[in-house]
Amino acid sequence: MRLPPFDPPTLAELRAWWRTRDERAVQRLILEIQRQRLTLLELRNLIDSGVQQARATDRTLVERGEPLMTLRIRIAQEVLRVGDIDDTRQMSRAEQERLAVHTQGQMEYAREGRLRRQRRNI
Repeated sequence: MRLPPFDPPTLAELRAWWRTRDERAVQRLILEIQRQRLTLLELRNLIDSGVQQARATDRTLVERGEPLMTLRIRIAQEVLRVGDIDDTRQMSRAEQERLAVHTQGQMEYAREGRLRRQRRNI
């Protein structure tokens, strides 16, 4: 389904609707929108970390037009389109370290796959 162009609801509008609408379905929809926005911020942080690690490993992974950079740009555009996102939850240091280790493992896996493809093409 193709969506028509529209302005996303602002954080202030969502808060106003939450206070003035007591229909359960509207409140569920507002919660879902906020959950997706928080997930979007989390994805942005993940891709930023991934790009930094990729740059340290193999700069060709983060050249313009490469999938990793295309994803990073697309997520950043979506965050800008949405506007303010209330992210009052904080990630603990342990969660950040687990995330960094997981991302490092993913980058090593991707690098191995890239090297295998390069060897096949030689």
